[in-house]
Amino acid sequence: MNIYDKTHDLVRAIKESPEYREFMEVKKIIDTDEQAKKMVKDFIAKQMELEYDMMGGKGEDKAKTEQIQQMYQLIVGNSKASAFMQSYMKFQRLVADIYKILGDSVAEGMDFFEKK
Repeated sequence: MNIYDKTHDLVRAIKESPEYREFMEVKKIIDTDEQAKKMVKDFIAKQMELEYDMMGGKGEDKAKTEQIQQMYQLIVGNSKASAFMQSYMKFQRLVADIYKILGDSVAEGMDFFEKK
């Protein structure tokens, strides 16, 4: 068994998954609408900014949270942006599940680095 061959098999399986195929289809659609595309990109960037701030210990910024909620309401009102976000979230969930499975499977022995 070659681990690299198995990795390529996993990539093929991901690309054949319904989540990936749907995501690529809605990506093609949103690519034709610059306004919807910008709306989604701005929303995701702002959401990531807030998450990084919180991970960095800054705490929740209520103004940013409110801005993100307002941006999301605009996305919901745009069929292309909304379809993209739904598909994007499904695909991201699939990828997160794969990362978790991989992480859990190789976690053995990592307790070596824990402080005692």
